[in-house]
Amino acid sequence: MYEEMIILVANNPALINPKHLSAFRAVMVSGSMTGAGKILHVTQPAVTRLIKDLEADLGLTLFTRHSGRITPTSHAHILYREVERYFYGLDRVFESARTLRNNRGGQLRIAAMPTLSSRTLPEAIRRFRQTNPDIDIIIESEVSVHILDAVRNNEVDLGIGRVPKERDEIARLSMPTSYAICILPKNHPLAEKKTVSVTDLSGEAMVTLGSSSLLRLQLDSVLRLAGVTVGSTIQTLFSNTASTYVSNGLGIAIVDLFSILGADLSRIEVRRFYPEIAFDFAAIYPSGDRSPMVVEFAQELRQVVSDEITAMDKQMSEISSSINQSAC
Repeated sequence: MYEEMIILVANNPALINPKHLSAFRAVMVSGSMTGAGKILHVTQPAVTRLIKDLEADLGLTLFTRHSGRITPTSHAHILYREVERYFYGLDRVFESARTLRNNRGGQLRIAAMPTLSSRTLPEAIRRFRQTNPDIDIIIESEVSVHILDAVRNNEVDLGIGRVPKERDEIARLSMPTSYAICILPKNHPLAEKKTVSVTDLSGEAMVTLGSSSLLRLQLDSVLRLAGVTVGSTIQTLFSNTASTYVSNGLGIAIVDLFSILGADLSRIEVRRFYPEIAFDFAAIYPSGDRSPMVVEFAQELRQVVSDEITAMDKQMSEISSSINQSAC
């Protein structure tokens, strides 16, 4: 019934009042009619009327009321995702209009893994801007699964994420392969080793990535094959936050090298991890013709990734040499 109603509304735009959607969005974000009124600069009764009108138009109950409080229904949560898509589209229209109005050189919208946001992506943008100073760039941080959806739906000009090798129907420019590393708290006993192996993790407190992370799945497979059971865990969704937990002595983490670039390394130790876990990702192109601007940025990013892998390999070699000297 709900899906049919969404299709009905989608096929009849006249049923959608933008003011109703703005009120709904504000209520979902703020958690109350009063809070929504403050966001929209209208009174609480005005927001209540807008929400009731929206519920009447859709034939759905979006909020339950009890003792002066409102609670979103399951329908509201589903609708909210669609409403966010609606406002996302509006934002793109206004951004494009602004670009045209200002006679700028164009716009590049990128959806990228958060792990690249600390240094890799900013450096690629810096280099790209040297030859494309008038391009407006919009960055959206997403997990790889959502990046694939955004690219497939032509919501972005370029995606940067992990793509299973089996997905050979997806057009991409593969980035150079790197390997997962181990990060440890300062003065951790395992820091005396040049390489941390999977068996070293037995019983150790761990900072792990979210269950939907491909790197997490790869690590789980390695642990399972080795018959290793780790100790207590702290799970974080994004790899570039793992170093913060590790630096506070809360566990060991196996992460991609890009997640620690630009991080404060004075409170963590970095070691190679064995067996090697490949960290592959790619610049993902939407279907259709690729603009020269998109291709240029993807190639610039590939060079940055290559440079950073080379620099990290050099750093790891220096660490190994230092440990050897200490042992002597």
